[in-house]
Amino acid sequence: MDNNTKPTDKPLILFFILSLLFITLVALPGILINYGVIELEIPFIPIAILGSWSPNLVAFFVIAFVIKQKGGIKALFRRWTMWRVSPWWYLVAFSPIAVSLLAALLYFLFDPQADATTKFPGVPFLLAFIVISLVTGAMGEELGWRGFALPWLQTRFNALWASLILGVIWGLWHLPLWFTGMGWEETSFWLFAWVGIAMTVILTWICNSTRGNMLLVTLFHMSYNFGMGLIGELWSIPLNKIVEYSAIGFTAFMIVVIVVNGPSKLSRIKGDLPINHEKKTWKDID
Repeated sequence: MDNNTKPTDKPLILFFILSLLFITLVALPGILINYGVIELEIPFIPIAILGSWSPNLVAFFVIAFVIKQKGGIKALFRRWTMWRVSPWWYLVAFSPIAVSLLAALLYFLFDPQADATTKFPGVPFLLAFIVISLVTGAMGEELGWRGFALPWLQTRFNALWASLILGVIWGLWHLPLWFTGMGWEETSFWLFAWVGIAMTVILTWICNSTRGNMLLVTLFHMSYNFGMGLIGELWSIPLNKIVEYSAIGFTAFMIVVIVVNGPSKLSRIKGDLPINHEKKTWKDID
C-alpha cells in the first residue's frame, strides 16, 4: 500500500472535499433552524433530493471539468443498465431487507422494551417509500461513491483498505444529519458509521465481482433504506435500535465476505479486478 499521495490523486481528494462541503451547505439551513438561529420554512423533499444527489453531482463536476474525461459521465450512467447478471446477485442486492428483518427479530428477542404490536402501513405507503428510498438516497449517491471513488481508490489500495477509507468518508458525509433535529441525534453516529463501513465492504465485493455494476449496488442501498423504514413502520422500532441491531447483521455479513473472498480483491474472480488503472475507472462495458 503506497501512502505517498501523487498529483494524479488530487481529483479524488477534491471529490471527497466537495462532497462533504456540498452536503454541509445543503444541511446548513436545517441546522440553523434546529438551533434557533433562524426561523424559516424550507421544503423537505427538494432539499433531501439535492443533498442525497451531492456525491453524484460532484463526481459529474470532477469528471467534466477537472479531469475532463470525455464520455465519463455517460459511462457511469451506462452502468445502471447492467441488468443481465445471475439471479444470485439480485438476491444479494435485496439482502439488506433480510438483514433488517433479522434486526427486528433480535430486537424482539433481546430488548426488554420491545413491543411486538404490528401496524401495517398499506400498499400506497410502501410503494411511495420504495420510490423515496430509491430517488433520495441510492440513485443519488452510488455513481459517486461506488462508480467514481471506489475504482480510483483501488488503484492505490487493496480492496479492503479502499473500502475502509471510503466507508469512513461515507459516514462523515452523513454527519450533518445529526445536527438538523430530524431524530438522528438519538442514534449513535459512530455505530451508524460502522454500519456504513461494513456495507461498503459488501458493496465493494459486489462491484468487484460484477464489473462495477451500479444497478446492483443502487438496489442494495435502496433495500437498506427501505428495510430500515419498513421494520420501523411495521413494529414502531426506534431508529437507534434499528441501527444497533442492524450493525450485528451487517458486521457478520462483512466478515463472511472478507473470509470467503480475501481482503486483497474482496472477490473470487480470476485475474485482475475490472478496473482501468490508466483512467482510474471501471473497465468499459462491452
